[in-house]
Amino acid sequence: MRRTFLPLLLACAALSGCSGTEPIFGPYPDDIHDQSQLSGASQALHFGSYANSEKIMGQYVYRADNGDLKLRYFGISSKNRKQAIDTVVSLLWETGRDDTLKQFAGDYLSGNEYQTTLCRIAERQAEYEQAYHCWNNMGDVDRAERVIRTEAALRILGTQ
Repeated sequence: MRRTFLPLLLACAALSGCSGTEPIFGPYPDDIHDQSQLSGASQALHFGSYANSEKIMGQYVYRADNGDLKLRYFGISSKNRKQAIDTVVSLLWETGRDDTLKQFAGDYLSGNEYQTTLCRIAERQAEYEQAYHCWNNMGDVDRAERVIRTEAALRILGTQ
């Protein structure tokens, strides 16, 4: 038994590239389809075609009974899930849906990604003190100072 196990193990490692992250014979067709759809949604977003991006992303997100935007987990690989999350966050940011972005980011982002999103939203909503503290707490002193300079310039110009 020992003699047959080692060649089998070596053959398996050679076929899978020793990564252990993909099936032996390559990615599943559904993964390729998802990857292509998500790439298309991302490209549409990049070119400002928000409606097309939203249409594609509709197969990956839904509204829960309480109105929260949720990601469908069933049948999507972790790599594609991350791309879907990033695309939804970018789409919500680009279309100015800050309340939904806060909710979605709270559910699907963590660490610096989540904190950066909150800081950017506070800055865009002209909540300068909150944005300043947010950036400062993250250790981004330059960004915090820029927020203060922006607020000061707007006060001087009388546009706030």
